[in-house]
Amino acid sequence: MQLQLRSSSSASALFSAVKVKPPSSPPVRVKALFTKNPGSGTLKNSNSNTNPNPMASNPRWAQKTVTLPPLRRGCHLITHKIVKEIAQDLSEFKCGLAHLFLLHTSASLTINENYDSDVRDDTETFLNKIVPEGRSAPWKHTLEGPDDMPAHIKSSMFGCTLTIPITDGQLNMGTWQGIWLCEHRDAPTPRKVVITLNGI
Repeated sequence: MQLQLRSSSSASALFSAVKVKPPSSPPVRVKALFTKNPGSGTLKNSNSNTNPNPMASNPRWAQKTVTLPPLRRGCHLITHKIVKEIAQDLSEFKCGLAHLFLLHTSASLTINENYDSDVRDDTETFLNKIVPEGRSAPWKHTLEGPDDMPAHIKSSMFGCTLTIPITDGQLNMGTWQGIWLCEHRDAPTPRKVVITLNGI
């Protein structure tokens, strides 16, 4: 099979015959909501005089540190405690996000089943099964006992942060979802959670 190559003049004629249709409408341009004040390094609302919806241009912030009482080793449902602590601030938000940050490295936060306590017990069983503990464990970091390093590993598995949507002054969670504090140490200790609310 032989390929026939057209001359450059033929190729030019071919491409010149193809007309590119211009877009039917101009591209959409988005104006930044916030711009930088020259010389000040601060942000200002660029639409403060023209935005017909003042809520859209005035984001609200709130922050609170909640101290949870000492809890035994295991997974604990703390939704009610968290909501009670932030209820007043939370009610002022129509739409936004709630960010929870746990200030510890041997406990963790997660969202899971809020009804059957067996789920929390089974989760603790699972964690203890996959993270070995005791003399046979290979860990070097045992300064505070055999549960020391396993607690750090479990903390990293679930993490120390949660982000939950806010809708009409409430945490917008599923029917069966709850906020858990997972305590990974044998000795109970108070735990602190920084809660930051942002929205309109």
